[in-house]
Amino acid sequence: MTSGSPRTTSGPARQEHQQENNPLFWLTGLVVGIALQLFTLLVEPPLGMNEMAWRCAGLAMMMAIFWSVEILPTAITALLPLILSPLLGLASLDKAAAPYAHPVIFLFMGGFVLGLAMERWNLHSRIALRIMMVMGTGEKRLVLGFMIATALISMWVSNTATTIMMLPIGLSVTSMIRHQGKMSRGFPIALLLSIAYGASIGGFGTLIGTPPNALLVAFLQEQYGIQIGFAHWLIIGLPASIIMLAITGVWLGYFGYRLSGEENHVVRESIKEQQKLNGSMSGAEKAVTAIFLLTALAWIIRPWVSDIIPWLELSDTTIALIATVTLFILPASFKKLEFLMSWKEMRRLPWDVLLLFGGGLSLAAMIRRTGLADWIAGSLNILGDMPPLMAIALVVTIIIFLTEVTSNTATTAAFLPPLGALAISLGMDPAILAIPAAIAASCAFMLPVATPPNAIVYGSGMLPIRHMVRSGMVLNLAGIVIITLLCHWLVEFII
Repeated sequence: MTSGSPRTTSGPARQEHQQENNPLFWLTGLVVGIALQLFTLLVEPPLGMNEMAWRCAGLAMMMAIFWSVEILPTAITALLPLILSPLLGLASLDKAAAPYAHPVIFLFMGGFVLGLAMERWNLHSRIALRIMMVMGTGEKRLVLGFMIATALISMWVSNTATTIMMLPIGLSVTSMIRHQGKMSRGFPIALLLSIAYGASIGGFGTLIGTPPNALLVAFLQEQYGIQIGFAHWLIIGLPASIIMLAITGVWLGYFGYRLSGEENHVVRESIKEQQKLNGSMSGAEKAVTAIFLLTALAWIIRPWVSDIIPWLELSDTTIALIATVTLFILPASFKKLEFLMSWKEMRRLPWDVLLLFGGGLSLAAMIRRTGLADWIAGSLNILGDMPPLMAIALVVTIIIFLTEVTSNTATTAAFLPPLGALAISLGMDPAILAIPAAIAASCAFMLPVATPPNAIVYGSGMLPIRHMVRSGMVLNLAGIVIITLLCHWLVEFII
């Protein structure tokens, strides 16, 4: 396929975490979730908690179980606040529905559309091949090159789609080296892990890289009036990604596995051949690249533009939507009246993720509005004398290991309200605990079920789970230290 042709796919690049097809397991989760909600309606609330907060706790527990066990598709569970909030007296339908149209949701939608445009015109593959040529073709350099390429693409394209795109390239490289008879035993494992980990680490590098980031920004803006823009997020997200990538590269290339540093000329020639097949950049690719670069630049300089022209109401969401509309206006082929993006491509947009945002924000708003967040914070007053650094470390540790078995977005949605209230009760800005929690939610490295990239590479059949657990534990511990220290030092610069 030449780069001038749109990339076709059979469906959305998404990977759902599905439990085993066990009717008893499903039925147990359904009954327990509903029973918890009914319990809060039939039993008096705990001491110090009002009735509305108690009902909200039941809704939160039921949604948490439904999300964790996947009783319903995650997007359908996210619609429960629209049904139950009015019925339980927690909020009117208007108030419950408002978070589903939060500006940050449209910001993320714009990011998704940019990613789809890159995929459609095969731009992401061109970027990946170029990075691998620059990095080199020794085993150590290939692992590092694959990880960096995956991370850079994952900053703008969903981590699931990025992993699906990079995995076949990685398997092809592994097969070539194996046929030469020069492959180190640990190379295939290290390469697959570099793809999975690169996708997760790259995700928290930018504001639109992963759902927990957007959920955090919307929560802080909606509940506390704290605005974090694209450029502000780079202050903490980019260093966190770079440091974690460096640690991961050193572990996979030097300590976890003994890899060769010798250049592989067969692989280099294969990459060159693929680049020749891609051909020179088409007009469509150049146009998408220009829109992508201008959008990223606009996101970065927006704070300074707003200072210079204070009457201009320019937000990151506005920039994303301008880019989205532009992709539908500029033609890829004027004669065929084919545009850079079409509505057919939009069918691959992960609408379920956008609904999940809305459900998480709606639930978070009710947790705070009913006083449940304050009650939880008050119950944790034993932490009152804990230094901020220790409080951040505790939060990061809990979230990192919890998100190994739960949805990172659902975990973020459930923890942000009580963490915000807890931070205030400890005399801290709510962002000081909320930001590290959101970043930690993306650091799931140990288990295949933890995140779609892990599940996708594990599904190749070439990655024993014990290797993922071993390397994942190392990165989890490194993540606890890095996220804790960076957030302790840098959060004050972005709030």
